[in-house]
Amino acid sequence: MTMSMPDSGSSEESVTSYLDASLKAPLLVSQTTIVGMVFSQISLSNKLRALVLTNSNSSKSNPNDVMRISVGTNNRLVMILILSAVTLIVFSTCLYILEIYNLSSELGLSFLDTYSILNNTSTGTVWLLRMATSIPILIFSIIYYITIRKGSYSKKVVKIKTRSINYVILSVILICGSINLISNSMVSHNAATEFLPWLAISVDWFHVMAVSIWVGGLFYLSLILLYAIRISSKDMENRVTNTSEEGEQIVIRNSFLLAVMLPYFSVIAIICLGIIGVSGLYMAWLQLQSVGSLFGSLYGNILILKLCVIIPMIVLGAYHQIKLHYVVVRIAQRGDKGKEQSEISSDTKRRRDYKDSYTQRRDRYDPFRRFSKTIKIESLIGIAVLTISAFLTITSPPSMVQSGSQMQMQSPELGNSSYVEEGSEIVPKITNEFTIAAIILAALVLIVSFYYFRKNKQELKATINLLKTDIDKKDID
Repeated sequence: MTMSMPDSGSSEESVTSYLDASLKAPLLVSQTTIVGMVFSQISLSNKLRALVLTNSNSSKSNPNDVMRISVGTNNRLVMILILSAVTLIVFSTCLYILEIYNLSSELGLSFLDTYSILNNTSTGTVWLLRMATSIPILIFSIIYYITIRKGSYSKKVVKIKTRSINYVILSVILICGSINLISNSMVSHNAATEFLPWLAISVDWFHVMAVSIWVGGLFYLSLILLYAIRISSKDMENRVTNTSEEGEQIVIRNSFLLAVMLPYFSVIAIICLGIIGVSGLYMAWLQLQSVGSLFGSLYGNILILKLCVIIPMIVLGAYHQIKLHYVVVRIAQRGDKGKEQSEISSDTKRRRDYKDSYTQRRDRYDPFRRFSKTIKIESLIGIAVLTISAFLTITSPPSMVQSGSQMQMQSPELGNSSYVEEGSEIVPKITNEFTIAAIILAALVLIVSFYYFRKNKQELKATINLLKTDIDKKDID
């Protein structure tokens, strides 16, 4: 990156090619998809299998339907992983070729000579690291597909062994995806800091890991969980008569599934948000160093845009956990959807045919349909956040400009800046107002995260106990 050094009174920043950001965006989305979806599959698959696939509480469950749903969801997961791995390979290579082309044009060297030079730098190391992890992800995804297909048609003992093997395969994919994320931290702005660079790189990696688990988990809910519930509901519709009572049982059953799955994911999301908040504040402290830099620099403005886009995601998450979860628990517990809607739909019941009336009420009031829409919106916003992050990586932060500028200043001038000189290094101050504000905000983030973590754990336990009591009384399906 060629950076314009400012005069003492300016704060000029430079950006690399927007083509670079356009190539990084799908790369970030693919990395997030792999890490988040595999982590969710490992942590939530048992619940998904018990609640959706095995239909353990239903006397009407069909083994053939269960097998078909299991194979279908795993096939979808594998296809997403394969597509993401291929995207990683393609766009990592395109980024590397772009960097070789830009450097060869700048130095006037041949493409091969420039490739030899870059191969011995951190840029070449990052590309090799991405290749060394993306290819195994592709290979193990195919192996996972093969074992799933074989295990689906095997005896129970073989299925248990196959399930253990699949966990090992998924763990390998998760490790490779996590290492792939390290490549981003190695070439991030934090890697260029002179103040404890190893800590800055580690914090950056924890930050992107938390983002990947959170946003990738949203992808898992919208692409895997909803698909499994939708297919199992269709199977149930095919087995029952088309009456209002039986149709409402489907709504009750879907509400039960969401009532249990939402708190599980919310616990994971709250942990991730706590890590994102604290690590983000640390990186902002490193790169911005003042409130003025946040509002007066291109880097700070892009960061503000990113935060503004994240807020709707948090609002939708709060809606799912507070409003929607309350509704689905009541429906699942009481088993009476009609009571929930009696005041709103009483006139409709009198004026319309019973079947048409039920169809309209189901489309309007089914919590599963509401959740299907809002979780997809939240996932799309997550992709927008990752895209903005890609453009953030091509913009030089104020710390780079200020650090380079202050190297040319005299010692008295350094005393009035956001940096201090220690030996041959320029490091950020730890006693200015921005630092104090960052520490206070980080403490608040930790307190709020811990509070809501405890609250969600208690709510999850209460929900499970409540619905277990209801399960003993009646068949959810």
